[in-house]
Amino acid sequence: MRLSSILFAATFLLSAHVYAQITPKLHQALSQSSAQSFHRIRVEFVDNVDCYALNHEFKQQRLALEERPKAVISQLQQQAAYSQQSILHTLQTEFPDGIKNLRAFWVVNMLILEANATTIEALENMSGIALIDLEDAAIMLHDPIIRSETQTQRSVGGIEPGLAAINAPAMWALGYTGRGRMVYDYDTGVWPTHPAFADRFLAHRFPLKQCWYGYFSNTPNGNVSDHGTHTLGTMAGLIEETQDTIGVAFGSYWIANDFVTSTVEALPPLAEMIGAFEWALNPDGDINTSNDIPDVINNSWRWRDDPDTVQCGGFVVNLMNAIEAAGIANVFSGGNSGPNNTTVNAPQRINTSEVNTFSVGSINGNVSFPYPISNFSTIGPTQCPSGGISALEIHPEVVAPGQNVRSAWGQNEFNTISGTSMAAPHVSGAVLLLKEAFPYLSGEELLWALYLTAVDLGDVGEDNVYGRGVIDVYAAFQY
Repeated sequence: MRLSSILFAATFLLSAHVYAQITPKLHQALSQSSAQSFHRIRVEFVDNVDCYALNHEFKQQRLALEERPKAVISQLQQQAAYSQQSILHTLQTEFPDGIKNLRAFWVVNMLILEANATTIEALENMSGIALIDLEDAAIMLHDPIIRSETQTQRSVGGIEPGLAAINAPAMWALGYTGRGRMVYDYDTGVWPTHPAFADRFLAHRFPLKQCWYGYFSNTPNGNVSDHGTHTLGTMAGLIEETQDTIGVAFGSYWIANDFVTSTVEALPPLAEMIGAFEWALNPDGDINTSNDIPDVINNSWRWRDDPDTVQCGGFVVNLMNAIEAAGIANVFSGGNSGPNNTTVNAPQRINTSEVNTFSVGSINGNVSFPYPISNFSTIGPTQCPSGGISALEIHPEVVAPGQNVRSAWGQNEFNTISGTSMAAPHVSGAVLLLKEAFPYLSGEELLWALYLTAVDLGDVGEDNVYGRGVIDVYAAFQY
């Protein structure tokens, strides 16, 4: 029996008689409503696959990268089935009128549903549940889009200065363009007909259901905002007709969702956010395939939460660790609350390791080296406990061009805007170039290469403004 299987079985035995804790927030909501009122709740289970430990086991065993997703998914699904089966049966048979809109997840061991007070009380007394909380979490863009008045027309034969700042042309000269690799744009949606990347939408080759995960629309579009079109352009954009190069990895394929919005009233619920990550681990629904799984997920959003240590542990950390264990690089924009912020948003504040979560700050890449930090870029340190490891306190991990970045906009246009949302796609594009060169390396290993070879800026050494410095994708390739 494999070590992970032994640990997995042991987890069941240790926690068989643990009972749930109802949070004060949910207690308050129950006290202020009638017994028949429904509340949207999150049910977290005691037993969880330790994907951080699983990832280390994979590395020790030198498990082939293409075998990782199946191993991760299998263990997560087995764990969820073991924990949830009897409770789901009880809910559906004994409390059919006390629940609605129930969703069960395996990427994190959790149920999200609407339930009345009688059902919640019954859940509290069921074995194996760790926590029952009122579910009102949501995600959103970091801040309103910061616009610029600079030229936004096509540039014949042009290369955006931010691409040169990260040394992408050196990789192109070697023939690397991200060909055959794939990015998942976790953003506001994408206009799939934009000529900068239309031909490389994976839905031209595979069913739409494994290429687009829509919340606001079942068909790909940028109706929510052009923000997602802009970030994708920086990762994968090229106007072949004029050789207008706006993207780092202009040979790569892409898939996308439309889950992010800046309108608080329209924010998708947590269940949808988790579903969008769960989908990323298995877009075609077949755990025996791995070529449908993205190489990198680009996240230009933040949690709408309190500025404390929420999400320094728990299910969100488990979720980020599962993505990493499966071999996917998970890149986040660092935030636009600088330079006088006192906290770091979630999940950017998570510090499982130096590269998880991998948060990116913004510099002005339109000027000569050394590139100045953008005044909006969120600075550290993170408020999550570090166990005395100073590198885990640093935020961001690296910086990349995010100020006055020209990229795709609308269905056939361009726009120049600013934000760490513009910086993160430079890193995700760099991952795609490296992935083409080293397809057998995991996303974590590629992020480490970018992290360790970043060019130091600001104070000597790693700091809470520039992190390790500006990425140099060619230096990472040599590393």
